Amino acid sequence: MFDPKAVAAAIQARQTFKVLGDPDAPVQFSAEAAAQNQQVVLEALRVAGWAPFHYARGTGGLAEPWRAHVLWHEPCQHLAHRLFEWFPDLSPSSKIPRMLAACGALALVTWLPQFGHVEDPKPAQVRTDEEHLMASSAMVQNLLLLLTAHGMGTYWSSGGVLGSAPLFRHLGIPETERLLAAVFVEYPETLGEDRERRPGKHRASRSDGWISEVAVEGA
Repeated sequence: MFDPKAVAAAIQARQTFKVLGDPDAPVQFSAEAAAQNQQVVLEALRVAGWAPFHYARGTGGLAEPWRAHVLWHEPCQHLAHRLFEWFPDLSPSSKIPRMLAACGALALVTWLPQFGHVEDPKPAQVRTDEEHLMASSAMVQNLLLLLTAHGMGTYWSSGGVLGSAPLFRHLGIPETERLLAAVFVEYPETLGEDRERRPGKHRASRSDGWISEVAVEGA
């Protein structure tokens, strides 16, 4: 039997925090802590993949319309330095390198359009791709909740340069995929450390005013 209160608690506890570090003094973990946390993240990804999808994407021998490409903390730190080399026009004030320096892991979750190459897609084709995107979004939400339940911090970023075709080439990610979420993961060991944490802007403005009960005319 599932505990509805525990599920509700995880949903309400999930909170966005943009954690900023120093690329020249990045977060460090012991080998044991890194290995344990990596297993938690990998298992969370596997379980998150139980999100529903309406249409089988059917590419690469996989039915799922999403993919997840994971960088652990050391590759994230290398990437933080390479970004300015690969993207000379990247603003010096970009927060992405600082976020890479502070995270324990980064999951680049992509979705796979099926008809994105079609110049004038039919309504059914547009709808199919919308279904793929919606299903992939459900997978991301699953991931955020699971990581929250494990005491990890998360930040869902739209990615910016992390979703660009050049970066995908550098990381070996197929350019047929589109970035849906760059999920920055903060491990429990660093949650109490003195780092700059910027909360999401909309948490205080939430309400339930978007819920309505409707009746069927003539019933």
